[in-house]
Amino acid sequence: MMKGAAMASTKIAGWLLASAVASAPATAQTLIAHSERTVIIDHQSTRIATEIGTLPVASATGHDDATAGYISHMRAGGAAERPLLVAFNGGPGASSTYLQLGALGLDHVAVPQVPDAPLPATPTLAPNDDSLLDTADLLFIDPPGTGFSSLSPGADLDFYHSAHGDALAAAQAVRAWLVAHGRTHAPLYILGESYGTIRTAAMVDALREVDPAMQVAGVLLLGQALNMIETAQRPDNIVSYVVSLPTLAAIACYHGKLAKPCDPARAADAAQAFAGTSYLRALYEGRNIAPAEKQRVAAQLAALSGISAAYYRAHDLRISKEQFRVELLRAEGKVIGRYDARYTAPRAPDAGPVVGPDAFSAVSRQYEQAMPAYLRALGVADPSGYAVLAPAKGSWNYGGDTSPFTDWPFLDPIEKAAAVDPHFRLFVSSGLYDLTTTIGAADYLIAQSNVPAAQYQVERFPAGHVSYSDEASRHRLIADIRAFVAAGTAR
Repeated sequence: MMKGAAMASTKIAGWLLASAVASAPATAQTLIAHSERTVIIDHQSTRIATEIGTLPVASATGHDDATAGYISHMRAGGAAERPLLVAFNGGPGASSTYLQLGALGLDHVAVPQVPDAPLPATPTLAPNDDSLLDTADLLFIDPPGTGFSSLSPGADLDFYHSAHGDALAAAQAVRAWLVAHGRTHAPLYILGESYGTIRTAAMVDALREVDPAMQVAGVLLLGQALNMIETAQRPDNIVSYVVSLPTLAAIACYHGKLAKPCDPARAADAAQAFAGTSYLRALYEGRNIAPAEKQRVAAQLAALSGISAAYYRAHDLRISKEQFRVELLRAEGKVIGRYDARYTAPRAPDAGPVVGPDAFSAVSRQYEQAMPAYLRALGVADPSGYAVLAPAKGSWNYGGDTSPFTDWPFLDPIEKAAAVDPHFRLFVSSGLYDLTTTIGAADYLIAQSNVPAAQYQVERFPAGHVSYSDEASRHRLIADIRAFVAAGTAR
């Protein structure tokens, strides 16, 4: 992400930090709570030890100016070489609450499976009936400022509020935890969701900056954001309309706006075939497109997306994802969700082309509301200091500079790791009804990468951005992760 001298200085800083962290005592962590619980995994009773605490991280050599939070679950008496799955959410500025209570934690919050069903006033915690602890131990990381972590008054916010610094802080925390628990030789897998996928990719390099001996066995990207620069819907970014069309088709099918019979997954496939050929060519031609061809493409877009041909003709064959949220169910007076388009909200009569808040936000709040009770169940006496969300104040530095020639090659560390290690593997999953990180963007990421076909796996789920809010998708996702880790460890 940085060129020339800037990159050199970053590497030097990384080596210095590696030395500082490598020499840090294992007792530097602060333990907030420790508990044990017997859980049922695959019909067998298993004793699980849980730790909650913080670990110091540094923005410069000898300058521990922040902490990262962690919650770990380990099988009691498990081998030191047992696989470890490191997991975190994104934001930036989100704790690991959603992954913990939605999919991977000891307890689970189930939400109603009918999108228009009312949500409970108080979410219910229940033991997770599909735990990954049969396959790997779990380490959830809360970046500085989130969870129980902290940023000191003198913390270097420019460092921690940057893609590189954020990943390096997480890498320091992971290595410190591994050293403290004698797990430095455990097969290491990193799972990130949403912005966390950028952190995941950057950590492949950052872990080696912290300790050159550290190796990552595989990474898992849920709702990937690595190619958001290429797929963001700037008005003249024609690729963005191409990669979004399969998602629009799946959503339109779900809401009954396409010809019947209609299957969302097949509708997405049909849209993808059209998007990469006739649609891409029409957008490329722009004002030079022949009137008859424009008419034909507009009609096909209407058949695929549920938006009228007249709309497409009037808007240069384009509709943004935000405009689609407003237009698809305009006649019904509804706006579809951004993070999960199966959910809808009433549309205000004076609503403009962009509408918020998101209809799915109430589901996210179920996890947020349940986190204090979950922490108490894990032995935390006072969970009030746990920050579920702590958005960065000011802008976030994604790397690069203001030059129009700047690149943001977030996938590079993964591609390099796959090239060097034939056993390194990549898992990418997306929700069919996710309007933020779309299935088309994920396919485009892989199509433009050089990761060998044998080293990656791409999955789609009939759900939204938080795919595990759908129970069937949650169980399938857990099975996929279990198989991914088990296959990698077997090698």
